[in-house]
Amino acid sequence: MPQLAPAPRWTRAQVARLDRGLRAGFAASIDGARRYSLVVLSQRGRVIFHDRARRGSAPASTQKLIVASTALAVLGPEYRFHTLLAASAPPRADGSLAGDLWLIGSGDPSLTYRDLTRGVSDLVRRGLRRVDGGVAVDAHSIAGPGVNPLWNQNDDEDDYQPPTSGISLDEDNLHILVAGTNPGAPAHVWSAPPADDVVVHDEVVTQGGIPSNVIVGMGTALNHFVVSGNIRPGIVQKYSLPIHGVAHYAGDVLASLLASRGVSTDAPPGVGSAPLDSVVLWDHASAPSWMLEHHMLIVSDNHYAEQLMRTLGGVRYGIPDDAHGLRVERHFLARTGVPTPELHLVDGSGLAHVDRIAAITLATILLKNPALARLLPKGGKQGTLTSYDFTTALGRVRAKTGHLDGVSALAGYVWTAHHGRVIFAFSVNDSPADPDDAMIAAVDRIAAM
Repeated sequence: MPQLAPAPRWTRAQVARLDRGLRAGFAASIDGARRYSLVVLSQRGRVIFHDRARRGSAPASTQKLIVASTALAVLGPEYRFHTLLAASAPPRADGSLAGDLWLIGSGDPSLTYRDLTRGVSDLVRRGLRRVDGGVAVDAHSIAGPGVNPLWNQNDDEDDYQPPTSGISLDEDNLHILVAGTNPGAPAHVWSAPPADDVVVHDEVVTQGGIPSNVIVGMGTALNHFVVSGNIRPGIVQKYSLPIHGVAHYAGDVLASLLASRGVSTDAPPGVGSAPLDSVVLWDHASAPSWMLEHHMLIVSDNHYAEQLMRTLGGVRYGIPDDAHGLRVERHFLARTGVPTPELHLVDGSGLAHVDRIAAITLATILLKNPALARLLPKGGKQGTLTSYDFTTALGRVRAKTGHLDGVSALAGYVWTAHHGRVIFAFSVNDSPADPDDAMIAAVDRIAAM
């Protein structure tokens, strides 16, 4: 990525030429749009193009730039989440553990079933054979409802809208696999990871000669799923759906893992607060926060954004919920001199249609936090920008995309031919045209300047 260097100043003629080009390029997208907000800043922070730059519009996932920049400053780039297995005392000589085995969450968005498997394997290698109590889960590191009430309820079955939780596991999604068997026979359907409180109703038939058509949805009870339709012989398909009651689910998964390794428990899994004097038996550290944020921005991971935002509230104010996480973000923006006209935030990911951010806010965040450039995907080459058909800007742009129903947004950096790095932020809501094409063309135009 080109390094920052002194760049020639923009002349009035150049600014006017860019203004004419961008206005013409955006005309069809913003004519009739309900809301839009557009701005371009020079390397030095001069506004070289703007149209309603201080008006709030729905940002979709470009909102993740706020939680990313705030987390870098408040948590620090090397911050790590720690997930613990703990008990009142180490296992006895005979391999028994007095009381409960506690799974203590930290809000780590990246914790996986494989991580938990390693934890159990570690305890078994050290001699654990029996838990006199049961598995108990402490998920108090995240507070508030799992699902934001302002999110679209029609998306509750989609893997990109899982609940937020103190003991997140596999991003709080369950994987359901469907395999075709012999023509006319039921398909083979199973869920992963295994958990006793997950029920999958299999109504899929193996059928050749027609395309596979598998439908996966939630049943009427918590963590009950219905799989129906048809699948071709020899085909395996994988689906991901959100899990709810995550703390109970994680406890059930851990209990199943222990049983699979021959470790017995005397009580069913439960949820509660771990004793303060618990002895740590296993400590799993996440990757440093800059790597988690890099993942979040590359693939636009909503779950990571929500977990990080609530963690900010817990670290700064001791209350890890939406209200306090958003309070940390607003304080950070004010402290760093970022203008916030018409700012309205209700979540960390931008999933809510009622979120409002002005283009000048996002552009100024990018201006004041140049470290974000290293965390964003490369245009046309990485993550959510892979399918963006840049020409002049190909390989010279790093940006965050944003999409919801009726919302298109793009914000980031582009290295120009003659003026160094330029910052842009575009958001168009409810356009009658195709704002994505207009945004790609706009970035190409800027890159050529």
